[in-house]
Amino acid sequence: MNPAAIYTHNSDYVQRDVAGECILVPIHRNLTESNSIYVLNETGAALWRRIDGTRSLQTIADEFVEEYDVTAEQFHQDLQTLLTDLLSIHAIHEVTVTDGPTG
Repeated sequence: MNPAAIYTHNSDYVQRDVAGECILVPIHRNLTESNSIYVLNETGAALWRRIDGTRSLQTIADEFVEEYDVTAEQFHQDLQTLLTDLLSIHAIHEVTVTDGPTG
């Protein structure tokens, strides 16, 4: 996991809060995939909301460890698992960051 990496949501997914659950619903998919929804647990939902295309993984980790009673090691394991899961269903993708204009 690259701590400087920045991820954003795939526009093919929408997030809804239903009965206290954070649900990811794929849109713009083929018929077989359209029957899939993904439910995030509380930690996953909090991380999903922080993955905004502007914050690095390190920034998200720092915020999370400060806000919640979790060790950095445990958090990094949970974050890695969530990233792997979200990447596997194409719900997020890495953002290419440029350093801005030169010269």
